[in-house]
Amino acid sequence: MRTTTSEARRRDQLYQAKRLQKNFRDQSRFKPPRDHRRERTIVCPLGLAIKVQLGTYRDRFYAFALDGLIGFFSALFLTFIMFKIFSFRDSLASSLISFLWYFYLNFYFLYFELAWRGRTPGKKIFNLRVINRRGGELTPAMVIARNLTRQVEIFFPLIFFFQSIGSSQTHFFWYLLDFVFIVVMFCLPIMTRDTLRLGDLVGGSLVIETPKAVLLADLATLNKAAPAYVFSEKQLGFYGDLELKTLESALRLANSEPNLTLTKIAKAIAKKINYETSIPPTETIRFLNDFYKAERGWLERGRLFGRRKDSQKSPTRGPDQPQTPNLK
Repeated sequence: MRTTTSEARRRDQLYQAKRLQKNFRDQSRFKPPRDHRRERTIVCPLGLAIKVQLGTYRDRFYAFALDGLIGFFSALFLTFIMFKIFSFRDSLASSLISFLWYFYLNFYFLYFELAWRGRTPGKKIFNLRVINRRGGELTPAMVIARNLTRQVEIFFPLIFFFQSIGSSQTHFFWYLLDFVFIVVMFCLPIMTRDTLRLGDLVGGSLVIETPKAVLLADLATLNKAAPAYVFSEKQLGFYGDLELKTLESALRLANSEPNLTLTKIAKAIAKKINYETSIPPTETIRFLNDFYKAERGWLERGRLFGRRKDSQKSPTRGPDQPQTPNLK
């Protein structure tokens, strides 16, 4: 079957749209730098493959140190307050201090990782989160397993180490063995491929990085000057959402590097909508910005009344005309 001129023009427009979108995605200043060595693919229960970024050992160490400081000073503050309110004897005071530290060691990380969905105050500050390594939901059993293991690998050896300093009753062999165990536990995330500590291996969890999403500036609000070009309702009805997104990508590229395609886009739009006023080359970007704001406003007003236009070739659908898939 011979290809018609309209079909060839349509394919050319789709090719130009894909090329502009690809160039827009390749702009490094619009996306944060990623370390591909720390990228992992997690398959969720629905079968979707999601790429995640592993948390670095440095950020995990800083987050753990910050959580330790928060827990230490909070337990110290509570102990001071209770000493001011009540008059305790020495034995009761030591029991209270032991209970507070036991409560911290067991429930600080458990509470925050369960209530904040895998985050603690330290992890939240350093943009870290605990997830299921197999892609499922982070269950309470995983959180309990990874945090109870923390006492065995970190807290109990550290308590024994500091109590053994200067003690003549502890043999040097046990002192050295405890020191080696602490070093191995701290170096275990470096030696594993996915930066896993012992608690992650036991609980089946993984610590990933959750960078803050940076939204691009709204093109409709960047230029607050009065529009120099005015378009009618008929002229705005030629294009739809697909062409508006393509034009937005082209305008964002024009802000980062010179783009000679804008002149062709402006001429194509003016010819399509039968715009009679000639557009000087110096007014190309202003014409496209005015058309973008006008076209976007027309499409948004249409959606308020149930009117939608997906692309140039698709008809304008009303509230009683649902979208039908194209089976061709």
